Amino acid sequence: MLGQLARSASAVTAVFGGRRLQRHRLHRCALRCMAAKQVEVSHILLSQENKGLVPKFRKSIAAGEETLASLASEHSQCPSRGKGGSLGWIARGQTVPEFEEAAFGCAPGSLAVCETRFGVHLLTVTAEREAAEVQHMTVQELAELLATRSAGGNEDVQFIDVREEREEQLASLPHFKLLPLSKFESWSTQVHTLLDKEKETVCLCHHGVRSMQASQWLLQQGFTNVKNVTGGIAAMARIDPAVPDY
Repeated sequence: MLGQLARSASAVTAVFGGRRLQRHRLHRCALRCMAAKQVEVSHILLSQENKGLVPKFRKSIAAGEETLASLASEHSQCPSRGKGGSLGWIARGQTVPEFEEAAFGCAPGSLAVCETRFGVHLLTVTAEREAAEVQHMTVQELAELLATRSAGGNEDVQFIDVREEREEQLASLPHFKLLPLSKFESWSTQVHTLLDKEKETVCLCHHGVRSMQASQWLLQQGFTNVKNVTGGIAAMARIDPAVPDY
């Protein structure tokens, strides 16, 4: 959902306005993920016709007879019902205003209700956190890191190249795993299998723009130590004659 992409990287149309991931880039709202605060949210989306169910659901949850997750799985009209209503971590600027106001005004563990153009939302905030920020890595630092890795060190660092396959054929660096942004929908749902969120993650592209988008998206998925290579492989080509410039 990243405004929107879901944390699982599927489009959650009900809260994030029905916008979809576009080819060759993450959604523009991914660029706003560095807000000072993020909240982890789950919700149930109901139509206006079913608005009367909200008091019943609140009472059932308060009494411990049901959980929001179980009710969302059965009744929510949002695709997030497949995950018990979980929308993952969101920052300000990523959701429609009414939902944002309710989510950021809701104390963790409590319930809130809001109405948007998509319907009526019964939501809860399960956690809060200060947002991590993408760190910047120079190509000189990257060169040292890769040399150490080639010598058998830095095994706790993972390297991601988000360029296209044809670009990698023109110029590549050792130890980088290729995950093209144009194929985001095919690999994003497996990101926690492909990568370890606890490891330092270094992202690379041609000039550093696409890798910054990918870096910010990774932060939304719970990665906390993400570094973007400033200037990308084009900058590396300027300091290493062995790397072709294209």
